[in-house]
Amino acid sequence: TILPLVVECTYFSAVLFKVNQGGWVPLVIAAAFLVIMYVWHYGTLKRYEFEMHSRVSMAWILGLGPSLGLVRVPGIGLVYTELASGVPHIFSHFITNLPAIHSVVVFVCVKNLPVYTVPEEERFLVKRIGPKNFHMFRCVARYGYRDLHKKDDDFEKRLFESLFLFVRLESMMEGCSDSDDYSICGSQQQQPKDGNGNESRNLSTFDTFDSVESVIALTKRTSHTVTGSSRMSGGVDEVEFINRCRDAGVVHIMGNTMIRARREARFYKRIAIDYLYAFLRKICR
Repeated sequence: TILPLVVECTYFSAVLFKVNQGGWVPLVIAAAFLVIMYVWHYGTLKRYEFEMHSRVSMAWILGLGPSLGLVRVPGIGLVYTELASGVPHIFSHFITNLPAIHSVVVFVCVKNLPVYTVPEEERFLVKRIGPKNFHMFRCVARYGYRDLHKKDDDFEKRLFESLFLFVRLESMMEGCSDSDDYSICGSQQQQPKDGNGNESRNLSTFDTFDSVESVIALTKRTSHTVTGSSRMSGGVDEVEFINRCRDAGVVHIMGNTMIRARREARFYKRIAIDYLYAFLRKICR
């Protein structure tokens, strides 16, 4: 960090000595980029805080029942969100404004971790949301700064492979052990190590998960009775049910949370959030 600082200070001092000879131009350009980056960071942070505090409670989801108060149509809905835990507020907007929703709902969160790379077998973390008959899951896709994230068929294929693996392992562990808690990360259970040989928490766990909602936590079921809408026709298992829904169609759903400054906020905050950040979000989405 010292060497880049020395180089930057050298160039900065050279510009200051020639402000009246055109040195003000790079200063103005640098200041403009500084303002843009600061506004983007500040606005993104406030939007994430809003989404964290306005998450939908699980009690509200359970109160809707397995149908979620809507008609469950064949297919899989991939709802993209920046939250790695909880149900995003935008989902309640879907519930109250749409007449139907897919039979299987997967909340997809893409996270960039401060690590070199994430092994392919540890790329996706899957967790169930609610009871089995709700058919709701969360999938966190993790990437290092060297990994390339391509939003194509390969991403969707790997996501479903991890989902099927989770369902099979959950089904096997329900009746083969009396332990209350399990933790599964892809197909391996070993924590990855960094370059110094130390275990890295960034890959094995993710700090934004609630303590109760551990990564891909599998809890022992107290009852194996399946009734009503939770009984799948023909006695097929959940993997086959998800496969049929996948064949019916996969829909990618992206919500857009808009934030606005409070009326009592200072004028420069209103300008930064209501106009500059809104413009940046619009062109970068």
